[in-house]
Amino acid sequence: MAISTGQGNTKEFSLDEWMPYLAEFTRENRGAHATLEILGEGVGRQVATENRPFEGISSDVKDGERTIWISFGSKSQENFTHGVHGVTAIRVREATVESGPAMEIDSEDGTTTLLILGRLGEFALRQP
Repeated sequence: MAISTGQGNTKEFSLDEWMPYLAEFTRENRGAHATLEILGEGVGRQVATENRPFEGISSDVKDGERTIWISFGSKSQENFTHGVHGVTAIRVREATVESGPAMEIDSEDGTTTLLILGRLGEFALRQP
């Protein structure tokens, strides 16, 4: 499974890069609308959430853990958090003029979690 690179650059991150990169990714993309898909042989293609504001992404690597937490929604009633356990690889396609960034997270169970963000200004708040 690989992110379609199109015009953007794709980069894979090593375990020691996860925490600082994910913190930077969160700062740069908080508020962008996102879709989260889980892909795999046993699960097919499942959309876990779509068109929901991205709140942040972080990693838990202490004591041999390899878990990624992805949060959505800014209000308590809109909150949704998804955990990816046994992560083996993280790849990111940087944003382009035409699309926001996308992140692909592979796990030991053979599934791939795909986080697709819209461009940050794409969903500006509108006055009623």
